Amino acid sequence: MKAKRAKLEAWKKEREAKKALDEAKVKAMALAGKSVPAPPTSSTKPTGQLNRVALGGLGLKGLPVKPEFSNNAKLAAASLDDSVETKRKLETLGDMPAVDMTMTEGEAGVGDLEVDDDDEEANRMDQARKAKAKDAMDVNEDDEVDPLDAFMSGVKEEVTKVNLEDMKRMGVSGGRSRIRLDERATEEGMEDEIEPEVTDELDATDLNPEDILALAAKKAKKKEMATVDHTRIKYEPFRKEFYVPPPDIAAMTDEEADLLRLELDGIKIRGVECPKPVTKWSHYGLPASCLDVIKCLNYVSPTSIQAQAIPAIMSGRDVIGVAKTGSGKTIAFLLPLFRHIKDQRPLEQMEGPIALVMTPTRELAVQIHRECKPFLKVMNLRAVCAYGGSPIKDQIAELKKGAEIIVCTPGRMIDLLTANSGRVTNLKRVTYVVLDEADRMFDMGFEPQVMKIINNIRPDRQTVLFSATFPKQMDSLARKILRKPLEITVGGRSVVAAEIEQIVEVRPEDTKFNRLLEILGQMYNEDPECRTLVFVDRQEAADNLLRELMRKGYLCMSLHGGKDQVDRDSTIADFKSGVVPIVIATSVAARGLDVKQLKLVINFDAPNHMEDYVHRAGRTGRAGNKGTCVTFITPEQERYSVDLYRALTASNASVPKELEELANGFLDKVKSGKAQAAGSGFGGKGLDRLDKERDAKERAERKAYGEPDTEDKAPVSEESTAKGIFGVGSAVAAARRLAHAKEEEKLQVQLREAEAAVARAGPDTPAHKQALSVVAKINAQMRVAKLVLQSQLQAAEDPNMLRKANQDSTDFHAIIPINDYPQKARWRVTNKETMVQLIDMTGASVTNKGIYYEAGKEPPLEGPPKLHLLVESNEEYRVEQAVREIKRLLIEASAAALQAEMRNPTATSGRYSVL
Repeated sequence: MKAKRAKLEAWKKEREAKKALDEAKVKAMALAGKSVPAPPTSSTKPTGQLNRVALGGLGLKGLPVKPEFSNNAKLAAASLDDSVETKRKLETLGDMPAVDMTMTEGEAGVGDLEVDDDDEEANRMDQARKAKAKDAMDVNEDDEVDPLDAFMSGVKEEVTKVNLEDMKRMGVSGGRSRIRLDERATEEGMEDEIEPEVTDELDATDLNPEDILALAAKKAKKKEMATVDHTRIKYEPFRKEFYVPPPDIAAMTDEEADLLRLELDGIKIRGVECPKPVTKWSHYGLPASCLDVIKCLNYVSPTSIQAQAIPAIMSGRDVIGVAKTGSGKTIAFLLPLFRHIKDQRPLEQMEGPIALVMTPTRELAVQIHRECKPFLKVMNLRAVCAYGGSPIKDQIAELKKGAEIIVCTPGRMIDLLTANSGRVTNLKRVTYVVLDEADRMFDMGFEPQVMKIINNIRPDRQTVLFSATFPKQMDSLARKILRKPLEITVGGRSVVAAEIEQIVEVRPEDTKFNRLLEILGQMYNEDPECRTLVFVDRQEAADNLLRELMRKGYLCMSLHGGKDQVDRDSTIADFKSGVVPIVIATSVAARGLDVKQLKLVINFDAPNHMEDYVHRAGRTGRAGNKGTCVTFITPEQERYSVDLYRALTASNASVPKELEELANGFLDKVKSGKAQAAGSGFGGKGLDRLDKERDAKERAERKAYGEPDTEDKAPVSEESTAKGIFGVGSAVAAARRLAHAKEEEKLQVQLREAEAAVARAGPDTPAHKQALSVVAKINAQMRVAKLVLQSQLQAAEDPNMLRKANQDSTDFHAIIPINDYPQKARWRVTNKETMVQLIDMTGASVTNKGIYYEAGKEPPLEGPPKLHLLVESNEEYRVEQAVREIKRLLIEASAAALQAEMRNPTATSGRYSVL
């Protein structure tokens, strides 16, 4: 009823408007009729026909106007939404009144009168139309809103509110998204629905690095693998024990088995119920097709690691296999893998792999996949090689076809498991897991990724670890994923093969390149077909050495993590085929690379730990062949000499006298506290002769108390202090130095007493915590006292120094700590281009101060402060603008670093990443 009433009111108003328009039209016609022609001045009258023709062309107002021929009336009707039908009719006009064609002075012309009247009438019509439009708007306002329009309007409001909430939850403040939302809301007339902007998040951080990093973490999208509850999943049973010892092996006594292990390069066993070693391929119980492939590959007999590891793995045991490079570790875990897979039912649609092989580098993954290929066809199996740097879409397509084996790097495996919401592949059927080069897999960078994958595999899996080196620190990490493992060690844990001749030369840096040319010349004169691998420590060094060798006429290429995967693959292929005889590489090629003709390895830059040296040297002398490894070390690299000395001693190689002197000299420096022992790259290790409990305790206490890792300083005597003081030439400075020396000696006594209290108190006790707080307080007092002394001495030595400094000082400054941010964020705000842009943009001075300290470390008492930026200017707004811009850069760079770490947690801290 309401709608009908409104429509009735609208119809009434429309009719009144039409009536008013008609009245205006009648008035206009009446005004035109009042215009009387002037009396005729001539008695001659034109005929009616002539008048009709002439006046018809002029259009004078003496003619009656019919409403249906009026264009204005038609427009008015159309504007009122009336349907107008125009039908033309031919009608005869009556006799026209007599019109005088002459004009008197002051009388308007006929044409002028017509124009004026037309304008006046048009104005009236326009006013009528406006009145009609206004009435129509009033009608629309009074009319009821259409239900569909009302519903759509509510939907738009809800969408806008949801978008605003999402933006706030994701940390979006300002920027393009906000502008687009405001524009869209304005167009829809919804300005009132937009909530007021929250305070800027940059200001909310208030220069707190933790808050800025948290803000960056909110912006970084994280790839999370769904946590699997194995108790709720019913896994299929599977068989792990396939090995049945033949009669002659079963009849072997324990003494005979130990003697056989001794003959097989001294195999050491750690664990219970280890199978006896087997020296014939036919004793493993492998399928006939597999034995045919082994025969075609000319594998005469199992190597030492294969003789012991294959029976152990095929007995269902978890195994840690440690053997020298080039000893056939890959076949040792591949043959049991094939037997393990063939015992299970075939894969069905959308089922994941049965065997998972993880490696630390792309090159090693490709090599293992290549080793699999001869067996795959004859055994009707499929394998996929998945690693970073190559298109993931191709690997997804291969996995969807179905594959029993996947050889991968951890980072790319996580990408595949999280791709397409986990619908690409899964680990439900994985029962056999291999970690090749397991020590590197459990290094600090790889462990989180590896554990994510391992935790998603069924707990009763069989896990196998292999490597040429396995430091003691890795035992506890590796045993987290193993169940009652059997450890098999062939030779030493980190020993270079006996087939490799090791040469170490101590020489200055500027003589290494000439010596390299000499060695290459001698080698290629003797054997033009040999291959040479040159190792350097940095990517820039590899490219520089490549350029220098090319200038000398040697055909060579470089291989490092900064190159694209396609370039790396082509370089390795050319190196193996002999197109390029020399490759200059970083340690990315130190593991797993197997080149048959590689006879010479040159460590142009000395390796920084022993395991790296073993793997570099192991690129030559593969499968019983002879090889040579030459290492250059400079006197400045004495910290690396100890690892080289230990590697040569462990492999019974000759140790040069210069290297022994260099190592002993460095050990003496470490003993006296003048130097710090080199790390291993596997979480750190100390030297054997320094592993005494007393020295380790003292170093730990120094680190906890914030002191430098040096010997305790002797108390400062007054005579020695005064002797150094009076050289300054100022009695005031001497007195202040003497007073400071007494105060420092007093604080040192208090510090020693507090340290003794810490040593007496047990850990995690109130007394221990109180003693630590006292130590920290004394250290702070000593630091403040030193700063006060320095300022006093400067004022005493030069009274005008403060005034001179104030001439260049500024009124406003700000200190922004950047030490605790990710490395990429520090690089972003401290590089030269950023500094120049900040200075040009803000007009403030931005200076990089302090040095970088690792996480958990504090500046020593007399050392420089942590890394920070100093912003200075005489105008406060310039300092604020610079601080705001620096905070913005820190947030962006930190978010990018977090995203990169989430995509690839194994990446090293550098410009390039290696999967």
